[in-house]
Amino acid sequence: MSRMYRVLLLTTLFSLSMLTSIYAQEATNSSPEKLRIGAFEGGLSLLITTPQGDFKDNTDEVGVGLGVDLGYVFPHTPLVIGGTFSYATYGSETANVPFSSTVGSLVNVDVTTSNNLALGHLFLRLQPQGGVFRPYAEGLVGFNYFWTETTVESERNTEEIAGSTNLDDFVFSYGAGGGLMFRVWKGETDEPGQGMEVLIDLKLRYLLGGEAQYYAFDDSNSPIIEDENGAPALDESKVLDSATDMLNFGIGVTVRL
Repeated sequence: MSRMYRVLLLTTLFSLSMLTSIYAQEATNSSPEKLRIGAFEGGLSLLITTPQGDFKDNTDEVGVGLGVDLGYVFPHTPLVIGGTFSYATYGSETANVPFSSTVGSLVNVDVTTSNNLALGHLFLRLQPQGGVFRPYAEGLVGFNYFWTETTVESERNTEEIAGSTNLDDFVFSYGAGGGLMFRVWKGETDEPGQGMEVLIDLKLRYLLGGEAQYYAFDDSNSPIIEDENGAPALDESKVLDSATDMLNFGIGVTVRL
């Protein structure tokens, strides 16, 4: 995906956000239930992250993990401000090897090398605060943190024995997104401001990321080799470098109270 296409996509998303803002303001002003629910919300979602652009050219590994959103709803407005934090693993390899040369193959351990990603962003969201169906658009700014780590685990009970970070990088990130929440449960009292809502959240976010160094576990780029003793090792010549754009999908549950 070219940079021009990515900019066009972001422009389109922000244009949709303006339309959502107009609809959100009308829905908020006309909703009789806007004072029944509190101003804080939190959500947990399943995250699927897919590389885009140069990042995709280097690896087609799909990341799977979890995301957490925390937000504050400005009363009587369609504005929500908050933070989103996510973690995903996007590729790993495991080797079963002898624990040491002393015991040989009598005692084996699992040596796992994995690529991991942590995302942290602030967001500004435009969304109606009343009704069952609540579409939204948002802008995000924050960081991506990439790291490759190796852990040694007991073959018997998967207890971690040792671990090391082999490579890591930290880059700036920004983007836009949109989604749809729909309410599945509401509880409230007769006292204004006291109540709770549970909503299903479906979301899509396109994030532009800076240049980072990372490994990939594709067949053509796998950095796992054997050293002179036959033990697994990382080939440092396989370190990749590119922009780290990604398209993220999420489905989860949000609670507002």
